[in-house]
Amino acid sequence: MTDAMAGLTGRLNGWATLWLARIAAFVLAALAVVTFCDVVGRYFFNSPFTFTVEVTELSMGLIVYFGIGLTTHRNEHISVDFVTLRLSQRQQAWLAVVTNLLALGFLCVMVWQVWLRAEVLLTKGDVTQIWGIPIWPVAFGMAVGSVFLLTGVFLQMVGAARRLMGQDQPPPSPSVSRPYTD
Repeated sequence: MTDAMAGLTGRLNGWATLWLARIAAFVLAALAVVTFCDVVGRYFFNSPFTFTVEVTELSMGLIVYFGIGLTTHRNEHISVDFVTLRLSQRQQAWLAVVTNLLALGFLCVMVWQVWLRAEVLLTKGDVTQIWGIPIWPVAFGMAVGSVFLLTGVFLQMVGAARRLMGQDQPPPSPSVSRPYTD
């Protein structure tokens, strides 16, 4: 992959994952409001919402799959690095290539299965029990979000391969890039 292509792919992935994460944040805020109103209705008026479980189930799929792409793009997953910090830069690059390659293989299967499941839900016409909301749009949204997770892991693998070949500098250590976490 050329530098220009990797840069363009990285920028597009960053832009798309940022917007998906913003949508996920909005969905999370809406879910919080619905849950708050449901609790108030249940305990103060003895009249809870009947649809809260459906809204929560549908929302959680979008929140997770729309948010994980940005986390992957920024490489901000929680990681324990007390072993890898003791390795040389070359060994760290090898380990990153291998682990990202394994993750990429797993994610290809996962993304494929999420798309297949969304197609099944569309074909069957499954809807929620209370409101009768079609489930397939949320399933396809999850499938789209998972594609950007896959793209993020691919870009991380390309970066690790470039470091392995000596074409790139390693990313800054966590204490340098995020000093407020010390």
